[in-house]
Amino acid sequence: MAEVTIDEKGRILIPKSLRESANLSKGKKVRLSLEGRRIVISAVVDPEEFIREMRGFIKEGSPVPMSDPIELKRIWHTG
Repeated sequence: MAEVTIDEKGRILIPKSLRESANLSKGKKVRLSLEGRRIVISAVVDPEEFIREMRGFIKEGSPVPMSDPIELKRIWHTG
């Protein structure tokens, strides 16, 4: 856990060790959400990256039905 200070423009600096652990780099988009009194920062996965990561996850003949990765992403984000 890290403690940071909010500047006069409402910005915070995420410590380098946390950015590296979360694979966040300059220009990477993040999503902010509020869970109770906690602000949660989550990396946004673009559709191309999601498809690359999911490719080959469900094999032909698997009991799990083949699904469109974009539809899976939509379900994942609304769940």
